[in-house]
Amino acid sequence: MAAKILYFEDEPDLCELVKMKLEATGEFTVVTKTTAKGGEDVVAAETPDLILLDVVMPERSGWDLAKSLKKKTSAFRRTPIIIISGKGEFLFQEKTGEFKWTPNNPLAKAREALPDVRGAEASTQAYGVEDFIAKPFRMEVVIEVAQEVLKRFRKTDEKKEGADDSLI
Repeated sequence: MAAKILYFEDEPDLCELVKMKLEATGEFTVVTKTTAKGGEDVVAAETPDLILLDVVMPERSGWDLAKSLKKKTSAFRRTPIIIISGKGEFLFQEKTGEFKWTPNNPLAKAREALPDVRGAEASTQAYGVEDFIAKPFRMEVVIEVAQEVLKRFRKTDEKKEGADDSLI
């Protein structure tokens, strides 16, 4: 049975491309949304196996949605999330002679501070999610990371189900 992925991304063309490529594998069905506003309701209605989430979006940041979904009280705290974002870049500042992190999107400047970390592992920990893919990305990477995260979560769920069965 195909895993259901819910992809929050404010660029419609990128939504369609990612959806087409993921579904072409035969392993996934994909639902896309171009805003994170009301994201909890969308997640509740779609009940995805995996969420792909952009950080910098209008109306509501993906970071805010991820924090909400990962709260201890959230019914979706165990739904795996992969952040896919071009949150910024390090640019050389000639006046100071230093590199400085700069949002690569004007929306990022208007949002709350994003974790100032480098690398997938550090970003994963900073966001409290399962993985992080930086834009621009290759679709092969998205497919591979989605497969790995789903496999890891299925193993965890199977272990929990086995432990629950022994209590009967």
